[in-house]
Amino acid sequence: MKEIQPGNGTIHAFASTYSLPLATRSAPWMYATIEQALESALTLSKGDEYLWALALVDDHSRGSRGLIWLSGMDYNDIPNTRFDWQRRRQMQHRYLEDNRRRGLLCKLPNGLRVIRVFPEWVTGWPLWESFNEDYRLTGPALGLSRGLSDALDAWNESWRVRQEEAPIPEGWEERGRHLVQLLQAELEGVAEVRPEFMS
Repeated sequence: MKEIQPGNGTIHAFASTYSLPLATRSAPWMYATIEQALESALTLSKGDEYLWALALVDDHSRGSRGLIWLSGMDYNDIPNTRFDWQRRRQMQHRYLEDNRRRGLLCKLPNGLRVIRVFPEWVTGWPLWESFNEDYRLTGPALGLSRGLSDALDAWNESWRVRQEEAPIPEGWEERGRHLVQLLQAELEGVAEVRPEFMS
């Protein structure tokens, strides 16, 4: 990819890796293909040994600067939308999969586990952890309070008992978001909770 000049601005490729504390190492490229930029990002991260993201830096003629994320996102940003969570998941998945391949604990650089929340057509808790022998988790196994454990089970049950073609129960997603907040509070210092049911 040659240097792109949309209007009066310039776009450059930019990759960042994140380590603890969430410091950033960057490598800019002005003349590279997307494949070269991705390969360089992978090299910069030592083959997914670090969380990494790749963005285009757009220098506007008005003096402002913007980022166009190609892979991942700014890991320091708190995800708010389904799209943000997907980008964060992409970064975490690469990192955790690399840890598994190397026989390391499947935890984030800050030592936290990643607990995923989404419903399934089976009874029980909507709690999952990738790259772990116990992929499907239970509330008691995570040490959750009885009230939260029961509420998560009931939330999943309200999904499971409906007909597959039936609409999602009214208020179900909002209830799930609230349960994720409670779950994150109970797992503070243990895990990052990722909602994977948002529309």
